[in-house]
Amino acid sequence: MITAPGVGSGLDVQSIVSQLMALERRPLEALARRQDQYEAQLSAYGQLKSALSSFQDAMDELGATDAFKIYAATSADESALEVFASSSASLGTYNVRVERLAANHKMASAELADTTTFGGTAGDSLTIQVGSVATNSIAVDLGTTMSMEDIRDQINDAADNPGVTATIINGNNGNQKLILTADETGSSSAISLSYGGSIDASTFGMHTLNDIGGDLSLLDSKISVDGYSITRSTNTLTDVIQGVTLDLRSARPGVDIQVTVERDISAVEASVQGFADAYNELRSSIRSLREGQLEADITLLSIERGLLGILNTPTAAGTFSHLTQIGVSIQKDGSMSVNSSRLGEALNTDYGAVAELFAKADSGYAVRLGSRIGMWLEDGGLIDSRTHGLDSRIEDLEDRQSAMDRRLAQVEARYLKQFSSLDSLMSQLQGTSNFLTSQLASLPGAGQ
Repeated sequence: MITAPGVGSGLDVQSIVSQLMALERRPLEALARRQDQYEAQLSAYGQLKSALSSFQDAMDELGATDAFKIYAATSADESALEVFASSSASLGTYNVRVERLAANHKMASAELADTTTFGGTAGDSLTIQVGSVATNSIAVDLGTTMSMEDIRDQINDAADNPGVTATIINGNNGNQKLILTADETGSSSAISLSYGGSIDASTFGMHTLNDIGGDLSLLDSKISVDGYSITRSTNTLTDVIQGVTLDLRSARPGVDIQVTVERDISAVEASVQGFADAYNELRSSIRSLREGQLEADITLLSIERGLLGILNTPTAAGTFSHLTQIGVSIQKDGSMSVNSSRLGEALNTDYGAVAELFAKADSGYAVRLGSRIGMWLEDGGLIDSRTHGLDSRIEDLEDRQSAMDRRLAQVEARYLKQFSSLDSLMSQLQGTSNFLTSQLASLPGAGQ
């Protein structure tokens, strides 16, 4: 193999071959530049797809009537009662009294020395039941002697713990108490105890700590709504006023707390502004792509025309059928703006009609826009067909470049062989020339 072409005659074979190969590689470089362009376009389509997906997400949110069923619930005394409204709430004003909070049932043992042990005889046991279902219980086997700490750990670590937590309170003079607390509030989670073997009620001296005088129903919360008395096992009530959660914080016996449920106009206005912002963001992305890799691409024009076509087509008959009627309009520069005053007037005039303008099935603006974007993004859709075409072109270019690389390697080898042969020939001719010159110089009279 020739590693230093040109050493024979001084002919710079490597430079000659390099220059020839530079010319040979021009078609390959053109293919590489075209591939770079296609890959840049493919990346730009990825950005377009991302922008369209974000816009579709915004339209999907606004395309549901729940997006406009936004209510605000307020309490006149949030330190005693916090309230929250869902999309299923109803407008109204209510007088609520928080008479009693729900409590966790608590039981405590008698004060016992911390050296006290329990059980040690076969059959000795302590069974703790939570609620009225007998199987919702745990049995602590005291057949082996246990300390109060052992009993606590047996309860807390049990895989079948029914919903009770055991703790120990350390008092004076080495004394302590075992405390059992129901994990859930209300009478439905009240604790009851039973014993086995030599263990009985006097062993632990368990008694209720709650100030309920033996009436477990007093563990439940109690409120009244417009004079109607209601009890529940929890302090979070979701089934009293439709669509409203009442979170009881503190008891206020005999005191009316006014709860008001009204439409949250500001939240709806924010949703409409979000619609305009999403449109403007998509438009900005399209404009940026047009100034970049998709400058002459007709896809962007098709998308813009499709969007404007929907915006210029009214919804089905109703109080409002055009966005301009609620203060949403396209400006001279193509951006979308919201006139908050006109939007507020429209919401006060016909709140439901504003919601339908965006979310009415088949004809609402957000519904139609989201559907159209979905068609563009789906498999086989506009974007998919464009990117698939680019992928095919890039793959074809890669194949062509690979084939050309192989051919150029052969061409370079041929050039090296040819010019190396030329170098060798020139070296031989130069040697012959030098020999002849020497012989002629040695002839008689050659120097005369």
